[in-house]
Amino acid sequence: MISITVVIPAYNEEHRLPETLKALKSFVAQPAPWVIQEVIVVNDGSTDKTASYVEEEKKNWPLLKLHSLAVNQGKGAAVHAGLRLASAEWILIADADMATPWDELKKLAVPSSQAALVMGSRALPRSDIVIRQHWIRQTMGKTFNKILKFFIGLPFKDTQCGFKLLRNDSFFRSEVLSRLQVQRFSWDVELILFLMKFQKAVIEVPIRWEHKEESHVHIVRDSFEMLFTVLKLKRRVRSE
Repeated sequence: MISITVVIPAYNEEHRLPETLKALKSFVAQPAPWVIQEVIVVNDGSTDKTASYVEEEKKNWPLLKLHSLAVNQGKGAAVHAGLRLASAEWILIADADMATPWDELKKLAVPSSQAALVMGSRALPRSDIVIRQHWIRQTMGKTFNKILKFFIGLPFKDTQCGFKLLRNDSFFRSEVLSRLQVQRFSWDVELILFLMKFQKAVIEVPIRWEHKEESHVHIVRDSFEMLFTVLKLKRRVRSE
């Protein structure tokens, strides 16, 4: 039976996090071929009541932990903080909006024995999209992944889905985690590139997904930032 740390990066999520943690707590209580060892919410310098809510919830749920960044640094920085703190054999990185239901973990856990990273995907033929994003966001997401394929050779359909299962072994911690630098968006592209650099298997599997409103992503500004970041990544990954 494998052990799993759940890492949830959170920035101003006081409204969505209660439902997400309630569902996760119920999910953890169900029989499964894994054990959820800990749940780490990384508060990315939130200015709302995200931190105080988690502090209060911790009193009734021993698995729940809170790590707060003093100021907002970006999703990548929050994820990296959670990865450094994780103690289980595997790490499930999941968005605070619960766009992917927790029981989709079974789809990631099945092929995990052959991979270092199993990514949930919204873009495979068997992906189940309950509520789609606005067509502008869909188009920009598809364009971004085509850019990744053309410029840096990533063969995946969806690198940005916020539901990923990562092997937390000694090699990852010493050779990959120590190299991760991208603090905002495209942190997952950096992670994938370093795993592939060291010839570690990365698998993409179809999952159920439902678009949630209140996205913190600015379509134009953040898209250009992501593009600029990935164009620099290939050269840096090769040199390290």
